[in-house]
Amino acid sequence: MSLGERNWREELKIFRERMGGVTQERKDWQKEQRDYAKAIFAALKDGPHTIPEIASLANLPSEKILWHLMAMKRYGKIAEAGRDGDYFRYAWKGEPS
Repeated sequence: MSLGERNWREELKIFRERMGGVTQERKDWQKEQRDYAKAIFAALKDGPHTIPEIASLANLPSEKILWHLMAMKRYGKIAEAGRDGDYFRYAWKGEPS
């Protein structure tokens, strides 16, 4: 197969093999990141919630929820949707990817 015929996935696989591959630790970290994002999405799909509410619904520590929400806010995936006492409510800006 010539270089022009390979697709980008094959090229990436070859690159990773040459660089020593992806460690199991890195794979576990990536999975954890996806799992947190999915849990936050599931908690927010029925409307805006505060960080403690999201943590309770997702059964995850609020520190991690805060960290992920701030990253999602930075990249425009969520927005503040009012306040509930001392806490901001967060909601999806649009359809999550």
